[in-house]
Amino acid sequence: MKHRGTGRRPLAFTAAATIALSGLFISAPAFAEDGADLPADPSATTSETAAPEAPATEAPATEAPAEEQPPAAEEPPAELVETFEAAAASDIDAVAYGQNANDEWVFLVTEATTASDQEIQDFADSKSLPVDVVAKVDAAPTAWADGDFVGGQGYLVVHPDDNVSACSVGFAAFAPDGSDAFLSAGHCAFNAQGAKLSATTLSIPNQEPAVGGPGFEVPNPPVLLGTFGFAQFGSTGNAAGSNGDTNATDISVIDVVEANGWNPLPSVTDWTTAGPALDSLAASTFPVKAVGSAVPGSVSKSGRTTGFTTGTIDGDDIIDGWANIDGRFVQGFSSNTVAGPGDSGGSVIQGTTAVGLISGGTEADPGAGIEQWTWAASLTTALPKTGGYEVALDLDAPAIASPTNGASVTPGQTVSGTAPGATSVIVNLGGGDQEVPVSNGAFSFAGPVALGAASISVTSANGFSRSDTTTIAVEVKQAPLAAPVITSPTSGTTLTAAVTAISGTGRPAADITVVDGEGNTLGTAVVGGTGTWTVDGLNLGYGSHTVVVTQASAGEVSPEATASFSVVPVAPGVTSIAGGSAFPHDGGPSSLSGTGIDGATVTVVLTGVDAPAAKADAGALAALSGVYTTTVAGGTWTVTFPEVLMTGSYTVSARQTVSGFVSSATLVSFSVLGVPAPGGGAVAPGGGGGTGDGNLAATGADALVPMGAAAVALALLSGGLLLMARRRRTIET
Repeated sequence: MKHRGTGRRPLAFTAAATIALSGLFISAPAFAEDGADLPADPSATTSETAAPEAPATEAPATEAPAEEQPPAAEEPPAELVETFEAAAASDIDAVAYGQNANDEWVFLVTEATTASDQEIQDFADSKSLPVDVVAKVDAAPTAWADGDFVGGQGYLVVHPDDNVSACSVGFAAFAPDGSDAFLSAGHCAFNAQGAKLSATTLSIPNQEPAVGGPGFEVPNPPVLLGTFGFAQFGSTGNAAGSNGDTNATDISVIDVVEANGWNPLPSVTDWTTAGPALDSLAASTFPVKAVGSAVPGSVSKSGRTTGFTTGTIDGDDIIDGWANIDGRFVQGFSSNTVAGPGDSGGSVIQGTTAVGLISGGTEADPGAGIEQWTWAASLTTALPKTGGYEVALDLDAPAIASPTNGASVTPGQTVSGTAPGATSVIVNLGGGDQEVPVSNGAFSFAGPVALGAASISVTSANGFSRSDTTTIAVEVKQAPLAAPVITSPTSGTTLTAAVTAISGTGRPAADITVVDGEGNTLGTAVVGGTGTWTVDGLNLGYGSHTVVVTQASAGEVSPEATASFSVVPVAPGVTSIAGGSAFPHDGGPSSLSGTGIDGATVTVVLTGVDAPAAKADAGALAALSGVYTTTVAGGTWTVTFPEVLMTGSYTVSARQTVSGFVSSATLVSFSVLGVPAPGGGAVAPGGGGGTGDGNLAATGADALVPMGAAAVALALLSGGLLLMARRRRTIET
């Protein structure tokens, strides 16, 4: 847990703003303490969510009159200050100097003083200080309070007529500008007439009722703790409100006078360490790590009257509702946690989660059969009404999971860890702070990049709350030089144009060397600032190639990167037949033409497929199918088939070869249609004739259709057989 605000600073007993605390106690609402028992309010609801609507009472708008400030205390004489400094140089630990009740001059020193009484007397004589008595104390005294105060601690509220009332600190908080504050009950900020009060001061812990004391004891002189800022008891404008009124609450904020050394801590006292020092209750506390809504189960409260007590929110309690507290409705929850007058504003926690502020209730009276019933204002519904105040949280220091303390890291290596309860972490890498978001309790960011020793500091943050800082030391070293990356050409590819450049990525400023598969240097380059490189001026033509690339930096040579690829001629073009073409039965092609590289040998493979419906001669198709070759001249080529291609489906594959290097294939598929049926269109290879569209006009001959159709079919079949017989012949390849 990190001290907030000004840290631990002694309170100035001579602060310019002191508070008069004399006079009689006056009545205060709800569980605020006025030194006398409060009669039970018959209108207060103690067991139901809904309460009878109270008549609205408008709080007076007048503020309490400003207190007249006493004159500032005089500074000690400069001569006395110099004397005490000189005493320290003479091994005299001087504490105080002055007169006692017998008008004797007393020189007070600590037991740590090694000088004898006579030496002290001689020193005093040398400084012209009359000394009648030399007295000693065990140790140098400290200020009455070190400034730390916690939730559950008691404080007093000063009224315009110099009377006081007592309430309890709820939770340390931050104002919207990040300055220190604390939360308490709203009704603590108003007197019986509804006037807004102002000044507050802490009361002495070991004199509080929580530990058997009378209460209302303060240091002499007391020191201003803070003044009330926002305060609301009931609905908006402190109206009475009504059941179900989501504006109804009971909360106040006290803006702490940081100049007086106060340091509110994000914790709640258990009242086991109450002592005369105002900060004594901070010695044993429960941390506040989150803010949440009350849930059924164990619940605890801390306050100056009944101390730290634990009760239960059970099935009979209201978990989210409204109670009528002294004529004003307050949204909150109930429990049987012991509380009483003076505990108002005190902390209500479940585990380490802040859930509420004590508002009011009914004290237990076993003799009368009255059970404890305590109402707390819901913190989650009250906080949004304060205009931006937030509860201070005791955040755990973040844990850096990677890298570990003392590790060697590479420039920019990721730093990761966890920060429970934080919404972000504040990171410092030796320069300025940067804020990194926390997601699901985890964070990560890029580490230091400069080579050498470095520190990584991480602090958890949630609003204005900060944790202790976790710091590790690392040594930033250059990463082992990795093999460069070849991005072009890609290994395993087949190209159709000569490769004139090799490109890739590497470490900026590294020297790149490219060699072929036999170790012959092809070129060099330097990796640019963006991490890219190119070796150009190459001419890797047809054939299979392997290039090997390394990079070197600061005398270190990387492992090799290898890429293998092939360069082949481009596939020839086919220009005489378009893919998917369909030729008529008597117009099939007898040749194939295209484009290519002059001097290249073009090889065409023709594959023919029988047309089953036409029952074409399979032998003839097989004879037409085959391999045809020619040479490209003037950029073109042609192969001639032995005969015009007959009805069927065909595929041609054309490749060209240059200096023994063979291109990929160009594939073209086409068909030659069958003989068209009488009165119909051509029949596609493998297809049959249609039956008409079924919508012919009636001719009076419908009864003859079956017989006519059969006759036509027979005639076509006979004609087809004759046609096939006439065309049977042997075709040479």
